[in-house]
Amino acid sequence: MQNVKTLQERDALNPVLAVHVEADGSWDCYLPGDDLPPMPPPQDNIAVTPSQFRLALLQSGLLDAVEAYVAAQPRPVQIEYGFAPRIHSQNPLIVAAAQALGLTDGQRSALFQLAETL
Repeated sequence: MQNVKTLQERDALNPVLAVHVEADGSWDCYLPGDDLPPMPPPQDNIAVTPSQFRLALLQSGLLDAVEAYVAAQPRPVQIEYGFAPRIHSQNPLIVAAAQALGLTDGQRSALFQLAETL
């Protein structure tokens, strides 16, 4: 495994697996023949009601940002946000919205864990 600091260095190595290290922005690059790190378990797909989700967003200070994001999306996204009977943490639309708002997977998961309690 080699640690590199830039995308160009990462791509030049052509690694089997490249893991972004958030602490310093570097990349751990695993090359052919390297032992690969253990993979994290898949995240649970938490499903909550729309009211639980919106209350968690409100409590987290994210409701206005999410509603502005949804308002700027195509109509199918707006319909799904407005009328889905359950909101799933692993829904591609939710994942994309969280990324667009700068949330990590951990923050998205914590938001849904909070929503489950409301």
